[in-house]
Amino acid sequence: MESSIKNLKNKIGASLACADQLNLSKEIDQLIEAGIDFLHIDIMDGIYVNNYCFGTQLFDYLKRYKILEIDVHLMVVDPYYKIDFFKNINFKRLSFHIETCKNPIQTIDKIKKKGIECGIALNVSTSHNILEYLYNDIDYVMIMAVEAGFAGQDFRESTIDKVRIIREEFSNRKMNKDIYVDGHIDFYTISKLFKAGANVFIGGTAGIFNGKNSYRENILRLRNAFN
Repeated sequence: MESSIKNLKNKIGASLACADQLNLSKEIDQLIEAGIDFLHIDIMDGIYVNNYCFGTQLFDYLKRYKILEIDVHLMVVDPYYKIDFFKNINFKRLSFHIETCKNPIQTIDKIKKKGIECGIALNVSTSHNILEYLYNDIDYVMIMAVEAGFAGQDFRESTIDKVRIIREEFSNRKMNKDIYVDGHIDFYTISKLFKAGANVFIGGTAGIFNGKNSYRENILRLRNAFN
């Protein structure tokens, strides 16, 4: 089931957590020049995942990139209470982990009231069944292909079946919504995920920041999966 689904765009985003943190300005300029579709910002609290990454201060810096699309991935406990940290910050999409949330529908509503599209993120071991009563409320699904929190992990093959099942669930409900995949997106895994039904991919150390080619070359190679 290739994701040539009507009105859905196939996109490549870059995980800023995998960029050179001492040269973020240069990294972002190079990614824009290379034709990246959006920046993916991970926010980790050191509790839900055993790592820390980015705070809301980063968005003050990113305001200078007015034409660049940004999406935010919350890896934090109790996301309902963290949404208020994003006052007067301009970005398009925000996903949170269902595993961390006691009140997902209230959290989704709170995000949408801010004019932000909302996605549910599923960690590797989380079943797609948890979405059963949320499909109508969410704008997209973020599927982790590695355990949330750290770059450089091996791809989990079970992700392919999860993508296929969720795409079928969308189709059965006559819904045309994005499926993101985050984790070990390279030139091999992206092709299999695209054929299973995913259409938005977060590139990190495996596909973009691998040091083997320029960002432009790597992004073009990833885009070849859509042909």
